[in-house]
Amino acid sequence: MNGISLSQPLRNQKVSELSEQKKQELEKLKSACSDFESIFMHQMLKEMRKTVNKSGMIDGGQAEEIFSDMLDSERAKDMKIGLGDMLYSQLAKNIINSVKNN
Repeated sequence: MNGISLSQPLRNQKVSELSEQKKQELEKLKSACSDFESIFMHQMLKEMRKTVNKSGMIDGGQAEEIFSDMLDSERAKDMKIGLGDMLYSQLAKNIINSVKNN
């Protein structure tokens, strides 16, 4: 794959030329990239919490662990650092460029 990225207007033009099946693939890819970013952020929050709680001074037991994990999971869904967008941009090129090759 070459290092040339498509500009947004060109990408939109190419997307409009795609079949419905390819458009659905792009939607699934976008969702998967967003989910990946959420999972990545959740893991990062878990590791950060381990570091903070190493002192052991405050221990709420298993209930606190479950609550903290659920809270981190929900927070991670809203935390966007652009990782999902970067993945989508790179992987969508394959789908968009496949129209040109067919």
